[in-house]
Amino acid sequence: MLSRNQSQEKIMSSVYLYLFNQKNNNSLDVKSIMEGVFECEFSSIDTYSKECVIKSLLNQEEIDHLIEDNLSEKIKLHRINIVAHAILLSSIGQYKYVGEIHKSEMINVAVELAKKYLDDNEFKFINAVLDKIL
Repeated sequence: MLSRNQSQEKIMSSVYLYLFNQKNNNSLDVKSIMEGVFECEFSSIDTYSKECVIKSLLNQEEIDHLIEDNLSEKIKLHRINIVAHAILLSSIGQYKYVGEIHKSEMINVAVELAKKYLDDNEFKFINAVLDKIL
């Protein structure tokens, strides 16, 4: 069984791989992506993780509009790092469509993921955007 932090990381990684494949016009389904990330059969992945990934991706258009509306005029969504996009998309999707997590906890998880996977100060960008949206 995964810890909550491990689960959050795998959720974000699944969303990242989906976005990466989408950007490169590859057609890899969510089920296959999640099986690869979680290293098990789809049926063995916990319901919460599946729900977070699927609801984030099903609502991607709406979430992307929210993100765009809360970026500065100088920054455009299509120009941000795919990892940053995945962190934002999975965090907002999880918070808005799945629930069961408080705003401060969701932002803390996202900031920790940003510190681990992005450049030094990009966690501040993630924190600022999520603070406006959540």
